[in-house]
Amino acid sequence: MDDVIERARGLVPLLRANAEKTERANATVPENITALREAGLFRIPTPRSMGGLGLGLRAEVGVAAELARGCPSTGWLLMVNSAGRGLLQGMFPEDVVAEIYAADPDVSIANAGVGGVAAKAEGGYRLTADTAFASGCLHSAYTLVLLNSVTVDGEPQMALASVLVRTGDAEIKEVWDVAGMRGTGSNTVVSKDLFVADKHVAYHAIDPETGAPEGMGTSTHTLTASANVLAPLVGAAQGALDLIKESFDKGRPVFHTTHGAVADSPGARAWLAEATHHIDVAWRHLWLAVDQLEPALEQHVELSDEERTRIRMYVASAVREARQGLSKVMDLGGAGGFASANPLQRYFRDFETGSRHWTLNPFIALEDYGTALLGRAPLATIAL
Repeated sequence: MDDVIERARGLVPLLRANAEKTERANATVPENITALREAGLFRIPTPRSMGGLGLGLRAEVGVAAELARGCPSTGWLLMVNSAGRGLLQGMFPEDVVAEIYAADPDVSIANAGVGGVAAKAEGGYRLTADTAFASGCLHSAYTLVLLNSVTVDGEPQMALASVLVRTGDAEIKEVWDVAGMRGTGSNTVVSKDLFVADKHVAYHAIDPETGAPEGMGTSTHTLTASANVLAPLVGAAQGALDLIKESFDKGRPVFHTTHGAVADSPGARAWLAEATHHIDVAWRHLWLAVDQLEPALEQHVELSDEERTRIRMYVASAVREARQGLSKVMDLGGAGGFASANPLQRYFRDFETGSRHWTLNPFIALEDYGTALLGRAPLATIAL
């Protein structure tokens, strides 16, 4: 695993140099995608038997965080691809997975939100959906879409469907216009009565008693999304800290003070120490979440409500600590840190946007933790 982390770390200067171009393009630039492919980073969760690295959650998290030190949007896209491959491998037959990887071992797979209809047809399904927030769809060969409506002969079924759409067969509506994470290109994938073969559709019948869909993984497995999403955010905070430490080394002045350079200020040094400590704690809580999730995944153990909600609190704490550290970094950068030409403001906007992802919701995590500690049910969340 250390080798793959080092490969990711080696790409940070390139990603940092391309970050502004990535943001202006509203999509990660091709040079970044090529670099990820050449480094083999898209293959992290792919089984070795299929040409992959066969690595788990720790590697996915570590690589996404390292890449985000250079470009949070690119780190986010690597995270989305790892999640997409995990879903592919967990829900589709082995021969289908092997066929996709054989065609392109570095294939990128976007995944997106819920919505749309899959109508059963001869040999497959007719798909109609506007699938929003499809991060990475502009460069991904496939987009994995979760549908909450399935019909057979016009009759609604008690089922969901995960559909592997060839992105080139659909239309991409470029509507991603946000304050941060602009380079993720999280646009809407539009499928209009698109035929998808049976082998690319995973049918999830819903248990009428429990409401649980078949073949979609447990709540423990779904919870890995929180750790995955957190990774590029902690990496973004670290990337901003890296920049501000470089400014200390360069002797940047503190205006209208007697200090010749910011490093001469005891107050600035203390502020830097606090910023570093907050971000160090964020890293620690990220790894605490991974330490408890990865063994459960490997041993196919379903964690209890209390165990899962405790992990969600670690995640929420990591976001809070990273935000506090990043705020102090921006204090040290001053108003100039928000100039369009200053990369600090991009890290700040990317963090503030990405940290509002639904898997990180801090007030629901807190609510559910209290519920679980008292042994009461059900939790408010329906996924984690």
